[in-house]
Amino acid sequence: LTEDQQIKAEEIVLMLDQKPDQVIVKRKVFSGKKHKTTCLEVLFAYNGRLYFRKDENNRIEVVVIGTKNTQGKDMEFLHSL
Repeated sequence: LTEDQQIKAEEIVLMLDQKPDQVIVKRKVFSGKKHKTTCLEVLFAYNGRLYFRKDENNRIEVVVIGTKNTQGKDMEFLHSL
């Protein structure tokens, strides 16, 4: 990530921690073996992507941070969870 993208990603992570209801989710991504896990995708800095999920205690776990260029590899990783 570029320095600007890193700052924007940090801002999204901070929002997820402090005000998760204000984070705009672009889409739901089904991941994991047989796609049983749901991750949510958030866009930032034009082509940045952050994928997160909530655990059983409703805590947020950031799974992958990448860009449009790494999206294929990121999706492979999500599906391997």
